[in-house]
Amino acid sequence: MKPTVKALVLELDRFTCQMCGAVEGETHLFDHRPTRILIGHVIDKSQGGSDEPGNLRALCSVCNEGAANLTLDRPSLHKLLVQVRRATAQDQLEVLKWLRTKFPPA
Repeated sequence: MKPTVKALVLELDRFTCQMCGAVEGETHLFDHRPTRILIGHVIDKSQGGSDEPGNLRALCSVCNEGAANLTLDRPSLHKLLVQVRRATAQDQLEVLKWLRTKFPPA
């Protein structure tokens, strides 16, 4: 894979794991070490996938190890909003705080 393709995918995915949402450098929730972001395939090369940017995604090292030939669908906006609404008020505030750091006002 070309370094320019890797850089493009990392930039498009905002250096954020597309499976668990961990951000490069922050403490990972599962292994409590700084998160390392890698490039993974949506459709694995062993199943005919390519190294084209559309078939690549940013994954943390934890998810990349567990993703062996696994493709997870992203939740729809509706399902995501339902989950946030069902969360406790404290968890909703944590989501809001995280969103504010990820998308600071311009």
